[in-house]
Amino acid sequence: MSTESADRLDYSVFALADLKDEKYSSLREAVEERLAAFDCRLSPHLENFARGQVRKWEDHGHSRTYVLVCADEDEGIDVPAFFTVGMTSLDLSSASKGVRNKLSGQISIHHTGAYTIAELARSDRYTSAQLPGSVILDEAKQIIRLSRELIAGRFLVVDAQRKVFEHLYQPAGFRQLALAEAPPQSMPDAEFITACAVIKDW
Repeated sequence: MSTESADRLDYSVFALADLKDEKYSSLREAVEERLAAFDCRLSPHLENFARGQVRKWEDHGHSRTYVLVCADEDEGIDVPAFFTVGMTSLDLSSASKGVRNKLSGQISIHHTGAYTIAELARSDRYTSAQLPGSVILDEAKQIIRLSRELIAGRFLVVDAQRKVFEHLYQPAGFRQLALAEAPPQSMPDAEFITACAVIKDW
């Protein structure tokens, strides 16, 4: 997957798992170096994840991380953004009856499995004009759409700061379910909410 526009960043998307292949060894090393220097001042959690937690979660099998890679005059390549997808459990019992009915459709569901975008971030080196958050989200949705074709699944869940939810996820069709049970340890005072989208509605 890649994109090219006169006004936007030209990039390609790689799964970190695919970069384990020996033929990608040089690219893998460069990507790991750029992740180790990833800057995201608005979210210490995302910055810490990129710099020190990505490999741990990859090796554990808990999630899969995808990196957007672009050319860089100084470094050769850069990682302007990344996202991580995985599985989670969804508790719809905390949602309002109206939201629960709209999400569940004709089958009443209170607890079920769901896909999740666990992490999604753009580097501070790039602007929203160069790489809109909606573009990164669309790349994540594409990965989940492909998975859904193979093993089914109805829901996609995210935990996001309220301002990020309102700016990025709500316009993309996500509905707020509840306040997240616990914010990241590095952001104890931030308000996070849990939101959900129905995949077939994309």
